[in-house]
Amino acid sequence: MIFFQNFLPRLKNHFLSRLLSHKYDGDELNFTPGDRRNVFIVKNTLYRHKVLRVNYTTYDLRREQDSLNPRVPGHADIMVLSPENEDENENPHPYWYACMLGIFHADIRYTGSNPAISRDPQRMEFLYVRWFGCDFTPQPGWKTKRLIRLGFVPGNDETAFGFVDPAQVTRSIHLIPAFAWGHVTKYMPKRSVIARGIKEPDEDWQLYYVSMCVLTSGFKTVTDY
Repeated sequence: MIFFQNFLPRLKNHFLSRLLSHKYDGDELNFTPGDRRNVFIVKNTLYRHKVLRVNYTTYDLRREQDSLNPRVPGHADIMVLSPENEDENENPHPYWYACMLGIFHADIRYTGSNPAISRDPQRMEFLYVRWFGCDFTPQPGWKTKRLIRLGFVPGNDETAFGFVDPAQVTRSIHLIPAFAWGHVTKYMPKRSVIARGIKEPDEDWQLYYVSMCVLTSGFKTVTDY
């Protein structure tokens, strides 16, 4: 399956990047097989969790918490700060967007020669995500009065899926399907239940809009960024 291709080597690359304190720049570092053998997953076991809770500060300086659940449609979409270099892009977008496919942790032990890393087993939490790409035609923003438009990165692209440190999650986002563009299957094969969820296993919305307004949900007012 596309979303599990090279899963374990890429996961160990992710662990090594964090263990070695490499700054995340958007590209997954590719370590050698010898380097990856220094990361041992205790009992060869990944532990899956149902809910991720993210604390954040609202625009009126209040403390709030988002509760995200990959099994519930519309409650699995997140944004992280973009690592793109401003010098390489005149108008870099400040965020990247992703849909969580799973929340996990693993107990790992490092057996390499770096003395700065503890040899004791340590818990590392991670998210497995499916990335969105931004569509900047037409240009979105407050001045143009247009919402940011997203679409999934095609599944045959090696960057379509990845790992995220939960500490990097800024907060959840509310996505509005671009109904006029309809559903497509071009991003992923049909029956991709793990990548899409149980309720929509065959198709993706071609495009989504990122909500940037105040929404009322039940008895609580939620402000999307």
